[in-house]
Amino acid sequence: MTADAFLLYGTHAVETEPVSLRAGALSADFVNGNLRTIRHGGIEVLRAIAYIVRDRDWAPTSRR
Repeated sequence: MTADAFLLYGTHAVETEPVSLRAGALSADFVNGNLRTIRHGGIEVLRAIAYIVRDRDWAPTSRR
């Protein structure tokens, strides 16, 4: 990662490469448990779908 990327994103962490998924005319990129860039016939129809998991007290599970 270049110094410019650090200034832009504030981290040296590198995002994992997306896994490309395809089902007929639908395609999407799967990154870190989220669907991104959902396309139909090559045209982007949704930017992302993410899910949030919460415990029984409605707190995000990452707070444990």
